[in-house]
Amino acid sequence: MNVKSAIITLLLFDSYSLKDKRSIIKSIIHKTHNKFNVSIAEVKEHDVLNKAILGLSIVSNNSNKNEHIFNNIVDFVEKNYPVEIIEICDYY
Repeated sequence: MNVKSAIITLLLFDSYSLKDKRSIIKSIIHKTHNKFNVSIAEVKEHDVLNKAILGLSIVSNNSNKNEHIFNNIVDFVEKNYPVEIIEICDYY
């Protein structure tokens, strides 16, 4: 069993209220979880309008598969949402 955990810091561009932020973050969390079958949640900066910190965990039988899934998640988020990933901290 291999586990990959990461903290992803996002800068949100179209977030002018907490309601806007929550809408974007909930969509990212819901679609990422459904599409990639990973655990994901907002872990910090809940009350900051245009910054979000997400915790992500992937479990599989192969570390290369974990990296491939993680890279696909990063691409998916960057292409489909008005955000910029400003930091990724990996934990093994």
